[in-house]
Amino acid sequence: MEEISSYMNVASPEEKKKKARYHFIAYTIGIYAVIIGLSLALESIESVFNIIGAICSTSISILMPTFFYVKLTQMRKQPKTFKYYLSIVLFCVMGPYALFSIIALYIDI
Repeated sequence: MEEISSYMNVASPEEKKKKARYHFIAYTIGIYAVIIGLSLALESIESVFNIIGAICSTSISILMPTFFYVKLTQMRKQPKTFKYYLSIVLFCVMGPYALFSIIALYIDI
């Protein structure tokens, strides 16, 4: 994590902007390279939509709300109730299940 935010430790604002700009350009080029590589390697866009749908629907409907509930409970120092522990269990069970559901599409079981 230190390499990513290393430009924040620079004293001058101009140097911060310059280093932040270099990081932005490097990450943008990396993301575009991955996208172009995948688009050249894949024969059908169906598999891309399947993966994106599986990741987004599971994370939006189950993983993110449980994670936010646990973090808010911890930040506000509220008592840990049954819902708190249920959220942790749900997150720990559904996270690997979501990953397996994506992997299972592409392997023969």
